[in-house]
Amino acid sequence: MNIKCAFFVGLALLLPLSASISNAAPVTIYDDYIGADDHGCGDVIGSETLFDIHYMEIDLIGNMLSVDIYTNFAGLGHTKLYDTLTFDGSGIGYGDLFLSSEWTPFGVGQYLGDDYNTGTTWTYGFALDDRYAAGGGIGTLYQLNGNNNADALLSDDFLSGGTFRNGQEIAVDTGGDITNIRTGAWTVNADHLSFSFDISGTELLNGPEIAVHWGMTCGNDIIEGAAPVPEPSTMLLFGTGLIGLARLSRKRLKK
Repeated sequence: MNIKCAFFVGLALLLPLSASISNAAPVTIYDDYIGADDHGCGDVIGSETLFDIHYMEIDLIGNMLSVDIYTNFAGLGHTKLYDTLTFDGSGIGYGDLFLSSEWTPFGVGQYLGDDYNTGTTWTYGFALDDRYAAGGGIGTLYQLNGNNNADALLSDDFLSGGTFRNGQEIAVDTGGDITNIRTGAWTVNADHLSFSFDISGTELLNGPEIAVHWGMTCGNDIIEGAAPVPEPSTMLLFGTGLIGLARLSRKRLKK
């Protein structure tokens, strides 16, 4: 076997190994974030049974990003919960997903001063086609070209009464300075919500991390956090191929 053939054989043998390395386990972020205007209620405003967010999992496989939000609110977005306290009578629904390539929350600890005016500027938003759907549906990934005030709707834009967490980014303002990138999918499961979409061509793949923000439209609980962007596997694959080449070449010399 010549050296050129040995290289490609080694590369083929080691391909499954490099593929398994690139598909790392999801990053779990527990809900230690509170955010501003909790009205002294702490982590959850109102009933924990209804609104508590436990944790989220962020998973990047190739260009496909998946975010799973584990919350007691899963399965309640279509029930017209507290409809009399919302402007349009639709009740409290599922919020959109906000993303950035860097998480810069305002303050320390549980970030009690962090709202739309402070902290992270969200540069992408995944907007749900129908935030009151029972089973999920289609969502659209947008690039947000302005600031949080211009490109996001707040919890204050949905609630007309009651006590809720004010000033939190809840939904993409489709009338803002935004750019449509592509569609994705979201589903409602028994104990969590799942969001899945392709982030190729976005800055989310080029930064040190992927930051995520989510809450139901009242903002009674909010989760934020970030997962590191894994290193590209191309050089790893090339390196392991060379290792395979060297090993096969040594065996050839011994023979």
